[in-house]
Amino acid sequence: MQLQKNLGVVAMTALAYVGLLSFNQFIFSSFNASSFSSLVFLPSGLGLVCVLLFVELGSMGMALGALMMGMGSLYTGDPISVLGAAVLSGLAPLLARALCLRCNALDENLEGLTAPCLLRMTVAFAAVSALLHQLWSIARGQGGDLWGGLALQFTGDVLGTLVVLYTAKLVLDRLPQLSRG
Repeated sequence: MQLQKNLGVVAMTALAYVGLLSFNQFIFSSFNASSFSSLVFLPSGLGLVCVLLFVELGSMGMALGALMMGMGSLYTGDPISVLGAAVLSGLAPLLARALCLRCNALDENLEGLTAPCLLRMTVAFAAVSALLHQLWSIARGQGGDLWGGLALQFTGDVLGTLVVLYTAKLVLDRLPQLSRG
């Protein structure tokens, strides 16, 4: 039963990633400064939320979703580059979570998580993700301007994460009102 639950979390996270990335491409494609980065990248917010809630299972789901999208419509012809980027999509929020838990002296269950702490986690995640992805792109010979790419991806990750977090907060704030009628 536990295996089914774990596989369900991974599968749902992967499908949510695919759906949110597709939505992100549809909505923000005209604002993209490059084919690799988006000015608003909503899946980054999903990654942070899923890793905060499900830890390694969320990380695996993010990696699987990124791999599915990378091998599908975004296929670059280089499966090693796609695989590496997918692994980094799952690994970056996991590393940022570990870093933030250590620096903010939070428990594993996130007890004591405050809005400022979540904002610091957002910034740390965006920085880790942008740096790892840009270094991977450069290592694979696909990178251009390191600092420009870092700035663009960092901005997209921060904005995307904030949109997802505030949308989730809005939905959660409305749930009690919906149940009361």
